[in-house]
Amino acid sequence: MQHNSYRHLLIDTPATFKIRTKIYTDPQIFEDELLRIFEKVWVYVAHESEIAQPGDYRTAYIGRQPIIVSRSEDNQIHVLLNVCRHRGNTICREERGNSSFFRCSYHGWSYKNSGALVGISQRNRYSDDFGKDIEGLIRVPRVTVYRGLIFASLSEKGESFEEYLGGVKKYVDLWADLSPEGKIRVLRPHKIKCSGNWKFHAENGVDGYHPRFVHESAFNSRAQAKGFTVRDSSGMQDVGCLRGFDRGHGVLERPGMSQLDTSVFKDYMDCLAARYGAERSQEIVAGHNILIFPNVILMDSNIRVIQPISFDTTEVYSFYTALEGVPDYINKERLRDLQWRLSTTGMILEDDLEIFAANQSALQASGMEWLQLARGMEGEVPLPPDGRMGQIADETTQRAIYRAWVRLMDGTES
Repeated sequence: MQHNSYRHLLIDTPATFKIRTKIYTDPQIFEDELLRIFEKVWVYVAHESEIAQPGDYRTAYIGRQPIIVSRSEDNQIHVLLNVCRHRGNTICREERGNSSFFRCSYHGWSYKNSGALVGISQRNRYSDDFGKDIEGLIRVPRVTVYRGLIFASLSEKGESFEEYLGGVKKYVDLWADLSPEGKIRVLRPHKIKCSGNWKFHAENGVDGYHPRFVHESAFNSRAQAKGFTVRDSSGMQDVGCLRGFDRGHGVLERPGMSQLDTSVFKDYMDCLAARYGAERSQEIVAGHNILIFPNVILMDSNIRVIQPISFDTTEVYSFYTALEGVPDYINKERLRDLQWRLSTTGMILEDDLEIFAANQSALQASGMEWLQLARGMEGEVPLPPDGRMGQIADETTQRAIYRAWVRLMDGTES
């Protein structure tokens, strides 16, 4: 069944904000999300450091559409649909590598890493002029790079990437400036396939309400291991704030999310202050989770990419981010800190994945129609030109997601 409007799935009044549970459980809604959101807006596809050298490439997806992100010999970045123009085979099956050409494994057609068609196998059975009008691998219409982050849009029309970022741009800049050189290098990701709708991941990455409940055991264990009392654990304190933006982006700001040892943190702050000054350095390390809707969350030491698979299944890729311009031991300590919190062997991410699976299971209850997202509505503060700010345990960021979601799904947002 094709849904004509999604406005009825959201109730947004000055005192009430509710969403229908079927947005997580309806397969047709999921298919429409791929078409109306992932195939329309700017979507994160890779980091520039993953294709640092000419010939480097990696494969990824925009929604469910397979792509190749490559750097050609002239140092240009290309985003191409990963499908042969002959008979539709996947042209590149490796996750990453370095090659000047891609050769189809089905019938041997060959393409440059820029996408140009350069070889048709056994062409003696074709006419002499066959292939002259075949341009090569299909290019994704719009591609941009901002602070090393590569975004692409399958839509030929639409607002510029800077317009799409809006007010969240300031926080992306702060994230990139975690490096004194403004340059970040990503390592190979942890990959997790998990139960739960993709929107749970987007919501949760900028949710400050759940940690004291979902992660209570993890924070207590960490605090005891480091010799703190439980009340000293920064994850248990209601400090910080939330910012939600019109296009669905959000920022969770919680000082102290990264728990580097005191001496390492001081050395790191010295590196930042030498480049940015003391005031901006404090702003940089304020502790930000930044959702760029719909599919990427920038955290203090990793990039989390959300890959929708089906209405009830999601893949998550977590890339550790090494900072350029700091001593190696600082990056090693940042990695150690990340491992206990957000890696597949840590204590935090697993808590979240369990909750997502429990959410998806519980929402099969047919009598449960509406979810409540009204916490903190009356206390929000306008954040010109396109945002709102709330307290750390409010639901400001979730409301921003669903206001953008319904506009996109209804086709009322350009």
